[in-house]
Amino acid sequence: MKLIKSLLMHSYLAFGIPILSDIVLPAFYQISDTSDIGESNPVHIKLGKVPQMLKEPALETKPFSIFNEKEFLYYIPNVARYYVSNGSEIIIETGFEDYNEVLLYLYSNCMAAILFQRSLIPFHVSGIFINTDKVLLFAAPSRTGKSTTAVMLQQKGYAPFTDDTATLKMEEDKCLAQASYPMIRLWQNSINNQTVVRMDDKHILRNDVQLNKYGFLFHDQFVHGKVEVAGLVFLEAEGSSIVTERIKPGLAMQNLGNNIYRKQWIKGMNKQILQFQLLTAIAHNVPAWKATRPKHEASYERFADAIESGIIHEILKSEVA
Repeated sequence: MKLIKSLLMHSYLAFGIPILSDIVLPAFYQISDTSDIGESNPVHIKLGKVPQMLKEPALETKPFSIFNEKEFLYYIPNVARYYVSNGSEIIIETGFEDYNEVLLYLYSNCMAAILFQRSLIPFHVSGIFINTDKVLLFAAPSRTGKSTTAVMLQQKGYAPFTDDTATLKMEEDKCLAQASYPMIRLWQNSINNQTVVRMDDKHILRNDVQLNKYGFLFHDQFVHGKVEVAGLVFLEAEGSSIVTERIKPGLAMQNLGNNIYRKQWIKGMNKQILQFQLLTAIAHNVPAWKATRPKHEASYERFADAIESGIIHEILKSEVA
């Protein structure tokens, strides 16, 4: 499928931010218009010519990107060049025109740059609703099992909140999470061992047969508003048994900092102070746990049972008390 500019402007939400786009963005939450969202500064996504240099001096230079607090130049060989500026515009320049490849980097790195430019910090988390208005978030590096753990809990009746990323912020001593967009990403072996998503609904994330990872949309269940975080669970795969244990704020702060999405950009985006203030506030206001499962064992179903009984039930019981 080729990347073609549409004659119509498409309206979406991602991370609660209105998006006006020249191109169709299947993963984002589509809306009829942005007039009633209450956001005066939507992001505009355009096809066009990307500048060769930043307007202001770079604060960070990496192999495929160069950026400062308000500008982000990004280049993926044989895919596209991207320019993200002022938290309000993304320009895409491509001759390769492979839709899946171009969107993959738009959804991930370009949207992360938009968030940092808006002084919002994205986190590497998946999450589920534990009741109608609170969510439990799972934080872990890639391939640790965030998405699979969340899907196993969805099999037990918990509604999906987000997959892979969300922004967190504090308001009146409450931590509020904003989901990214309604797509779940699963490896093929995880797809084979669950009943939540259907094989026929999978989308190729990129044209790479070796990747073996697919996306599944859940627009009908997606909640795009801010939701209170009832708890954080840091997932680990090690040892030979399943263990859940409450952790102290200091360790929670450290673990949450390690799960900032594109945390290597913090300095170049000039967000060090924001990072410290946010991590400190969240760690001291949100209960946190470490949940460990065996690394080389098919234990996800038992892992979900342990999280439900040892964490979710504990949270719900404390709220009743």
